[in-house]
Amino acid sequence: MPIAHSTDDPQQPPHFSRPTWAAIDLEAVRWNVGELCRVPGPSTAILAVIKANAYGHGAVQVARALLDQNSNSPSCRVQMLCVASVDEGLQLRAAGIAAPILLLSAILPDEARVAVEARLTPTVFTRELAVALNAAAEEFGTTAEAHLKIDTGMGRIGVWHCEAPAFYASLKKLPRLRLTGIYTHLACADEPDDSMTSAQIAAFKSVLRQCGITKSSEAGRGPLVHASNSAALLRHPEAHFDAVRPGLSLYGVLPLPAADVALRPAMTLQARVTNVKMVAVGATISYGATWRAPRASCIATVPVGYADGYPRSLSNRAQVLVRGVLCPLVGRVTMDQILVDCTNLKPNVKIGEIVTLFGHGLPITDVADWAATIPYEILCGIGQRVPRVYV
Repeated sequence: MPIAHSTDDPQQPPHFSRPTWAAIDLEAVRWNVGELCRVPGPSTAILAVIKANAYGHGAVQVARALLDQNSNSPSCRVQMLCVASVDEGLQLRAAGIAAPILLLSAILPDEARVAVEARLTPTVFTRELAVALNAAAEEFGTTAEAHLKIDTGMGRIGVWHCEAPAFYASLKKLPRLRLTGIYTHLACADEPDDSMTSAQIAAFKSVLRQCGITKSSEAGRGPLVHASNSAALLRHPEAHFDAVRPGLSLYGVLPLPAADVALRPAMTLQARVTNVKMVAVGATISYGATWRAPRASCIATVPVGYADGYPRSLSNRAQVLVRGVLCPLVGRVTMDQILVDCTNLKPNVKIGEIVTLFGHGLPITDVADWAATIPYEILCGIGQRVPRVYV
């Protein structure tokens, strides 16, 4: 489990000059894959989304953990790793990861050559990129693989679904380009009202019919068909197709509050108390003097701030765990430090005690709610100066 020891526990986290760290539980990631594979539906092939440094968890480490899972559960395999950019794909290749890698975001035609050379699978939706991939493949004496992205309403990238059948037919004429996948992205699958999702699925199925694509990729007779993000995986089994693309749920965070799946949080953000002081009734603390002590108060300084990705919007709103007890964050979040009211803890908190900012024992969804944002932003925002400790 993630590190969450009291100060008298002999097992201590590694020493850092600044005692703030993110404990990453790779066993939780593997557990979550298994749980997602048990969700009712026709698909067990996983396209694991590890873009943005695996949502802050460490792309290389998470990729290895996911691929190791394949040997433990051959019936539910991580078939591809999904990243955003060529650079993210190259990072995995440099670490010796040979698994198929799908680039989910747009790449420019002048990146086609390096993508083909590194055996990355770009998302294609423009003629210019398709031609560039075909030319690069001819140069290397190989065949470039790509997935065709269909825009069914997300509006970011992809060929508009009404134009997709003709575009698909034109791509098949490029001799060095092989479409190994076709997919769409669902815009509202995690919204309370996701009626748009059904319309998107219907539009996508219409494209598949017009292109003559059936759910046959597992037999090697057609491109891999996929559409489901974490929310659709849990909510729309009719959108599972050949494979699903979980992201947030891999890391133990549910995109839907009532989802019936037992996920484990993979990241726990923790720090040690670096100072303790008593302040008198009426004393103010931190920038702007936005908090005034209603009583004589025990205030602990914790070395985490917005430079670490702990949002300033949590000022005077968040709570943290100390000794398993929720304690309020008081005053403004500063660049490097926060202040916590530990008055209710008896005996008084001491320098060196561990504080949990989110994760094991304190759901990140609560922290995201206090910050008026989403868990994705919190996870992806944890800064590079916060060491990752793999447990």
